[in-house]
Amino acid sequence: MTQTVSLRTSITEYQSDTPTFKAGGFEWRCLPDYRALVESEQFKWLALRESPGAVRVKRNGHRDVWRIELPGDVVFAKRYRSESVVTRLKAMLRGPMSAMEWDVGHYAAANGIDAVLPVACGWRGPRTWSGPSLLITRGVPGAMPLCDFWLTVRDEPHRANAICRSTARLVARAHQCGFHHLDMHAGNIIVQTQQCGQPRPIFVDLHNVRIARSVTPRDVVANLAQLNQWFRRHATKQQRLRFLKAYLDARDEFATAGPYARNWTIDPRELLTILATVARRHAEKLWAKRDRRSMRTGRYFARVRPASGWRGHALLISKHPRVGSRASHETFEIKQWRQWLADPTMWTDPTCTDVLKDSHSAVVCRSRLSLSPPLPVICKRPLARSLIKRLLYAVGPSRNMRAWRRANMLLNRDLVAAQPLAVVERRWAGLIRTDSVLITELVEGASDLEAFLIREIGHRSSAVQRRSKDGLIANVAGLVRDLADRGFAHRDFKAANLLVRWEAPFVGRPELTLIDMDGISHRRGPRFDAAWRALVRLGVSLDACPVVTRTDRLRMLQALLLKTGRPLTGWKDIWRALAEQSEHKLKLKTLRREWKLSHYGRE
Repeated sequence: MTQTVSLRTSITEYQSDTPTFKAGGFEWRCLPDYRALVESEQFKWLALRESPGAVRVKRNGHRDVWRIELPGDVVFAKRYRSESVVTRLKAMLRGPMSAMEWDVGHYAAANGIDAVLPVACGWRGPRTWSGPSLLITRGVPGAMPLCDFWLTVRDEPHRANAICRSTARLVARAHQCGFHHLDMHAGNIIVQTQQCGQPRPIFVDLHNVRIARSVTPRDVVANLAQLNQWFRRHATKQQRLRFLKAYLDARDEFATAGPYARNWTIDPRELLTILATVARRHAEKLWAKRDRRSMRTGRYFARVRPASGWRGHALLISKHPRVGSRASHETFEIKQWRQWLADPTMWTDPTCTDVLKDSHSAVVCRSRLSLSPPLPVICKRPLARSLIKRLLYAVGPSRNMRAWRRANMLLNRDLVAAQPLAVVERRWAGLIRTDSVLITELVEGASDLEAFLIREIGHRSSAVQRRSKDGLIANVAGLVRDLADRGFAHRDFKAANLLVRWEAPFVGRPELTLIDMDGISHRRGPRFDAAWRALVRLGVSLDACPVVTRTDRLRMLQALLLKTGRPLTGWKDIWRALAEQSEHKLKLKTLRREWKLSHYGRE
């Protein structure tokens, strides 16, 4: 019969030099109250899926985390895997990761830093061997990640301010005690809401922490930039400034907390300037890392070869599900995509789908993925009608592959685009591209900007028109600014490529979604010169729209000036320059229309 282990929940001594012992083929370091757990045969530590009461809560390339229910207690077991060469070399040089995390956890406890408490760590073989290792930590009752907790309190000023102050104090004390968490983001801090008077933030995931060394100002700024990455999207500027002030005050309070405390006299405005630069650099690195995921097989994306000669990429699960996007909440499997893409050309076959566009450059169709309920999608197949374009598409990246990458880049940077679902290319001899198909989510209930203005706004009263157009102007200007600020240039930013979803009586913010990524390019750093070109292109596309007035265009210009931080005093010169560019663009548009009519008999 399996022995049931009963554990006490109070630990009074924290030790990092606990003697080791052997049990179950492992070398263990353990707190006395938990020795019965590791010595029992109740759990198979290398096969926890076969153990009762164990549920896996996290898995990645290096470790698995299991939640284990015990009588009157909850523990988490983290199993480290040493599979890559780099991981094995690190383990051979530094010892088992579980032993390192044990030392970090007990260092935090000894210095009054709120962090999860390791109660046992074990490894197989000598410490210099890179075999599997285990870490067992106590569960924290009533805890949830800081990112989830913040979303529940951010609109309540009193609770939001309280968690700002307590998190700032946690980070400040850690820094002044020589505790440097190298991966400090909102998911690696949990908030305990039970068995404590106030919500209590606690560090978790301690395998990437440097201890017993002074945290330099440069390290402090890097840490604050990491934490800012998530809160930049989910907290107001005032809330972030409040956190920063609380952090600086707490640093002074803990100036004598230990031998690694450092005085740091800095003006808050100067710190804000430095932090903005470092936060931008950190965001660029994080975005670049996420961009590479869409071209690899992993948790979120997969490479697929559904048919002979066809290869591409497909979405498995979205990292950041979005409101209004059903596809971003779905979970797909590789076998589903292989079945759906067994004949990629079927997705643009007029006999199987609804053709929305059949031009000289592309075929666009509407279809559905066989889910429950069916998921409406848009399928695009570019056409190379001339010999030059066929040669360009054969040796360079296809239009659809570029669109796949650009759409994912936009989503990674919190810019809303139609969710890309899959892209496949046909290759001859594995090198020369001859065809491609892109599948994206259909944005339901939305219409392009020009159609929205005519159908939804044009027949309203003058007061409703003015209020709704002002809302659209502010949000479109913000989108143009965000595109330029994140390094995007959109040479085809026209009304037809901007979808609007906004229900009457047009209260709140309209939902804007970008489609058709052919005209988007990207490079690191802001590209505010591209914002004005996008404004010209948008104005030309709305030239025949009767709802858009000269006053609306002027308001759009002023809104973009405010969004980009430029003074309004020079608007007249910019207005004249934009007018000249718009006139030139209209002439080119007319010539292009005539060329299409002469070559294809249609636009």
